[in-house]
Amino acid sequence: MKYTFDELWNRLPETIRIAMSKCEQDPVWHPEGPADTHTKLVFEYANNHYDDVDLLIAAIFHDLGKPETQRIQKINDKVKISNIGHETKCEFYINKFFQIFSDITTNKEKILEICNNHMKAHLYLSNKLKKSSKRKSFESLTYFDDIIKFSICDDCGR
Repeated sequence: MKYTFDELWNRLPETIRIAMSKCEQDPVWHPEGPADTHTKLVFEYANNHYDDVDLLIAAIFHDLGKPETQRIQKINDKVKISNIGHETKCEFYINKFFQIFSDITTNKEKILEICNNHMKAHLYLSNKLKKSSKRKSFESLTYFDDIIKFSICDDCGR
């Protein structure tokens, strides 16, 4: 069954949705604007390219930690926005709100692993995860292939 973004996104509390709509992102990496816009684009890419509801739920959760990890710096008259650690914060949101998707058959362990590792996947795919031991460790994750698929969705959701 296909789901729409609004159908799943609107299950989250309004306070979270508002925080995501106000969470600006670094325009170098996210020219599409605030975190909620990016989330929608990631969701839509996943929905159009994969038949995997877990990727859709991961899209909903993957950046929910951005508002609370946001750091804005001004460097040489340029604004730099970072959200270091946002991917680990989403675990809190998954544990707190996963039950709102209880009518959908999902794999919580897979969604957690995708969300917790989506930034590492970007490093892996760009060959910035250089140490052989780190690459092998990453490749040995249970849902490695799904993490890579999701990373593609995350990149294309811009």
